[in-house]
Amino acid sequence: NIKDTTSILFVTVYDVDLCGADGKILTSGWTYTTTAKNTTTQRKCTTFIVLCPPQTFVHLVTLVPNQTIGSDTERIPITSWSQIEIESDVQQWSFHPNVKDEHPHLLHFPFHGNEEEAVNEDQATKSYQCSQSENGNLTHFFHGNYHAIDFACPIGTPLYSAINGVVVEMKDDGGGGQNKNNTTSTNEECDEIIEVSGIAARNLFHWNSIMIQSTDVETSDPLFLEYVHIQTNSCAVKVGDNVERGQFLCRSGSVGFSPEPHLHMAAYRSNGVDAATVRVKFQRINNDDTRESGLDSADAQSFLPRVGQWYNHSGLVEANSEGK
Repeated sequence: NIKDTTSILFVTVYDVDLCGADGKILTSGWTYTTTAKNTTTQRKCTTFIVLCPPQTFVHLVTLVPNQTIGSDTERIPITSWSQIEIESDVQQWSFHPNVKDEHPHLLHFPFHGNEEEAVNEDQATKSYQCSQSENGNLTHFFHGNYHAIDFACPIGTPLYSAINGVVVEMKDDGGGGQNKNNTTSTNEECDEIIEVSGIAARNLFHWNSIMIQSTDVETSDPLFLEYVHIQTNSCAVKVGDNVERGQFLCRSGSVGFSPEPHLHMAAYRSNGVDAATVRVKFQRINNDDTRESGLDSADAQSFLPRVGQWYNHSGLVEANSEGK
């Protein structure tokens, strides 16, 4: 980073094995693309997310020795980094201006529908693991994501509105519109990418989402709530629709920069492209399944998910349990 400001770097290295500072081989991940012909391909990659101070150079990795590259029928030895495909995205890091900012409005748990919308008999007791909470080390460390909450959930999980409000933004076309050269393409091109998923840096710019503006708060204290990575073509609402708490909205997915299927939820005080997040808590529906005791009156009414823990609409349930 040769700049005078701190930068966030997303660096993706394709198709090879890499060693960390301790000399051990790093675990690689995958990126997935689905084309207009409904074919999905996967590609091995390793992505580094680096918060780099000003005027700093970092040696991230080394290549595992004795690797080859090429097609199945013709492999050639790797002797130089110039043979490796690398992509990156570099952005100026902007820390949250007020990490204690909290909106008083409480959210309905997004996996729990109201009586009219209930689709699963075990919906009231099923719980979901928080895979990244506020100020998470993976991607929740800058102003636009700081207070976001991620819940791991299978693709296709029903998602319900956490607030009464109006849909102000909606995108569930797969986050594509790119061809293999990462340039704008048309529907007539057979190699058009219509959906991306996984950990490639290029996926940062292609996602599905829905945003709702609350109608239950004062206009002087607005609240916008966004659901991200939702399943393609799953939205049951459109921009301008009024929605109620517990109403079915869409299904969860893994579209965009997404290491695993999950729901990313973030709240804002505006829907500006550079808005900072605001903390919001979930309303607790008390029952005998809760594992939190000795709560004060405020916490007895609400909860804020923490990474690694399991939650349902009652709050924290037994951690690290299987078969949720």
